[in-house]
Amino acid sequence: MRAIFANLTSADFGGRSKKALRTTERQCVHALFDEIQIAIYEHDHARLDVLMVKLALTTASHRRTS
Repeated sequence: MRAIFANLTSADFGGRSKKALRTTERQCVHALFDEIQIAIYEHDHARLDVLMVKLALTTASHRRTS
């Protein structure tokens, strides 16, 4: 067991965890989804187009990082 940790440095424990990043992205997607539902209900097509682009960009960036 000692050999497993022999080569670790403090840099190995720094930085933001991927789980925290995924949680943030998930919250963003849920917020966008809620806004999209409201735009659909209000028949606001211009806002819906903008929100769909934001959703596409958010999910595309998620796929590139995972």
